[in-house]
Amino acid sequence: MYSLETKNLNGGYHHNAVFSGFSLSIPEHKFVALTGPNGSGKSTLLKYFYKQLLPQEGVAYVEGLDVSSLKQKEIARILGFVPQNGKIEYGFTVREAVSMGRYVYNGEDASHAVDRAMEDCDIANLSDKSVTEISGGELQRVLLARALCQDAKILLLDEPVNHLDVKHQRKMMNLLRRLVDRGLSVVCVLHDLLLVQVYSDEVILLRKGKIMAEGSIETVITKENLLKVYGVHSHEVFDPMLDKFLWMPTWY
Repeated sequence: MYSLETKNLNGGYHHNAVFSGFSLSIPEHKFVALTGPNGSGKSTLLKYFYKQLLPQEGVAYVEGLDVSSLKQKEIARILGFVPQNGKIEYGFTVREAVSMGRYVYNGEDASHAVDRAMEDCDIANLSDKSVTEISGGELQRVLLARALCQDAKILLLDEPVNHLDVKHQRKMMNLLRRLVDRGLSVVCVLHDLLLVQVYSDEVILLRKGKIMAEGSIETVITKENLLKVYGVHSHEVFDPMLDKFLWMPTWY
């Protein structure tokens, strides 16, 4: 079964078409990276799955269900979303902000779910702090914890490590990897090709609203594809800790 699908999707913003006849299928229980240059449609694509955008033509599916036929609460029980530059207005405490993820269950079992999500995201020590007093990286982890509180089967994340230092980038990515190992499906917009190669199971490489390559890391992240899509030369570097070669941009 596929966690997410589109079939012959046309759409974009007003007079700016991003997708035309766009079809894809994303497998469940995998870490799938969406990558590609700026303006390739990565963030826009996510919006069709949580119903911020509706297709002009075609269909977006979440676990085989037509998104347009679902209410927002129904979507939220299946799918959790972590935006790139998310904000939480007003001076809620971190715990209050995380507990907002339980709105889809009318607060049911809130305490246990909140504790578990905060522990997973390493923010239990911030529980009583105001969200206005924490760093951008800490807020990103609060937003992920809020999504985990929804007990959703699928997580969509738009550049989740954007504001994190190297230590917390690794913690975030390791957490997402563990969630996949628990049986969740994770679809993550990433610009950092190193993170794509280290953490993902499958990759979808987009350019100008079209799929340029999809599949395993080895078949998608290649010298030819990086030159074709990004216009950059690259070379392989061996990582002894991972015991594998990684493609790196050639800096000239």
